Amino acid sequence: MAASSHRADLQGARAVLLGASAFRHPGIPPVPAAANSVRAMKLMLTDPGLGGWPPEQVVDLQDPSDAIQPILQIRRLAQEAMGTFLLYYAGHGLISPSGELILTVAGTDPEHADVTGIEYSRVKRALVSCPAEVKIVILDCCYSGRAIEALSVDAVDHATAATGVYTLTAADLTAHVPPLAEQDGVPTSFTGQLLEVLHKGLPAESPWLTLETIYPHLKARLRQAGLPRPNQRSTDSVARFRFVRNNAWTSAGSAVADASAAQPTAPAGRDFDLVEGGGYNITQVDAHRHDVIALVADPHRRSRGRPPYFPVVSGEDRHGYNIAQVDAYIERHRVEPASLADALRMLLADLGIPLVTERRPRRGKTAKIKRTCAIHGDEQLLGFVKVGLLGFTPGVVAFSDTHVVVRTVDRRVRVPYSRLHDVTFSHSSRWEGWGAGLAAGASQVTTLIVGFAGSEVKIEECNQHPLQDTLNQTWPALKDLLKNHPEWFRADTRNE
Repeated sequence: MAASSHRADLQGARAVLLGASAFRHPGIPPVPAAANSVRAMKLMLTDPGLGGWPPEQVVDLQDPSDAIQPILQIRRLAQEAMGTFLLYYAGHGLISPSGELILTVAGTDPEHADVTGIEYSRVKRALVSCPAEVKIVILDCCYSGRAIEALSVDAVDHATAATGVYTLTAADLTAHVPPLAEQDGVPTSFTGQLLEVLHKGLPAESPWLTLETIYPHLKARLRQAGLPRPNQRSTDSVARFRFVRNNAWTSAGSAVADASAAQPTAPAGRDFDLVEGGGYNITQVDAHRHDVIALVADPHRRSRGRPPYFPVVSGEDRHGYNIAQVDAYIERHRVEPASLADALRMLLADLGIPLVTERRPRRGKTAKIKRTCAIHGDEQLLGFVKVGLLGFTPGVVAFSDTHVVVRTVDRRVRVPYSRLHDVTFSHSSRWEGWGAGLAAGASQVTTLIVGFAGSEVKIEECNQHPLQDTLNQTWPALKDLLKNHPEWFRADTRNE
């Protein structure tokens, strides 16, 4: 697909592409792929056939020597932006002693990262004051999922709800980059997969790819490649922003409505093309289509199911419809959950948290979790994440149909979903040395204290952070459920 002019809806837009490939520290290698990522991202954005951004509206900052210049540029351009503001970062990510994400630059000292790096709270303040209606942040670095947590603070949600913020992150923990010897001319792993989706396009989608249609395909590609799981968060309708033109779309090949305007509806009607000459019984085809939609939308499944939903057995006429169009239709028209329990099951499945089946409710690990988390009577255990004795802090984060429970060896906090806003989180970190001589090293221990109704639970984790990451991922989504469906939540103090 080609386009002769830039997009009219990007008038006054601003983009900042920040790359940090150099690192002046002997223990941390440079990331040449970060510089390649910025260059490739700029080419994609300014390509008239893809992003369509005017080149003069896209500023790339490669390897700034200190944190002052880039944050000033981000603030200035965010204030100038009209309509759309985009921030992209590729480089190293660190965690400050308070648990905050730090975007590094060439002169960042890991021992004093909060002073010599870019604390994400500075970016957050620039986003809050930015007048643009659409604000997009893409972070390709370690621990970038912390940015989603930062944007979930109530005051920030309130300040940005009217205009919309979309955040896409490469990993909640350690991101992946190719080996140093293989980074010549290639982007980082996350950006490489993202750009491949954007350049190829998505069959049977609309002429434009929105952020909400891109994400599930990107997530599936990363999973298939064995790469870290990405994350996203959006407010308002910004996820429907037309991000790039769809190179795989042709007007003759799709009768699916534009995803940027699509609204969730019941799976009725025919939103895609019949395949002619198949010799099939259309009544049976329709019944099969409805069965597939009900199956992939079932909130009780351990996995929500992903395309292709109609495996190719003997060609498209096997099912009577264009298979790619049916898959796209199902993705946009999943059955809406009818209760809080169903919504929670869908949420946990989407986040990769194992769901509980009640086949053996009185024996095994599930029964033990219910006992230790005080889940009794008619309260249902829906899912949980457990860390055993090998974890720095053995414990569990469990989700019932009425409470979220945080349990360690000797402490337990049970929070009714109706009181999510009453919970406090306190982050800190420290470095602990190990070994001696040439085998000596140090590891960063992150601490999270969860407080509720006068009780506290302390979680300490090193290298991997399964309990903290579970809370960081689920808390903003639970608050969104509370905001969007207050009728599902009630004050339930059972077994607190």
